[in-house]
Amino acid sequence: MGNRMLKILVLAPVLILFGSVISYGQLLGTACEPYGSISISGEPAADNLPVIAYIGGQELARCLTLGGQYSLFIPMDDPDTSEKDGWADGDKIEINVNGTAANPSFFAQQGRIRQDIVLTALSVKLDTWGKIKALFK
Repeated sequence: MGNRMLKILVLAPVLILFGSVISYGQLLGTACEPYGSISISGEPAADNLPVIAYIGGQELARCLTLGGQYSLFIPMDDPDTSEKDGWADGDKIEINVNGTAANPSFFAQQGRIRQDIVLTALSVKLDTWGKIKALFK
């Protein structure tokens, strides 16, 4: 009886851990995970710029740049809820870097997607541009 109890005590945590890993893996396997480099006017993006993913105008993920790179995690949409809380087939993902829309947008898909971003426009916000123009009137 003692040997049997020892086997149960050893195997129970292993089985629980294995079940948790499988569960976690299924969650990771259903996410859309865009990542890649970001360059602005030919230079790698500075650290700590906000990178935001939108689907249908709704923010679904955000991160900060680090070493000219970004990585986002967008969960799969839960069809049992009425709100849009993730990606679904046919969704177009739009990325915004430090207030500037990145082109082109791309379609969501399961797994990791390398999507390098190149921005050539100045990242001057419109309200700032209006103030600059007002100085020269």
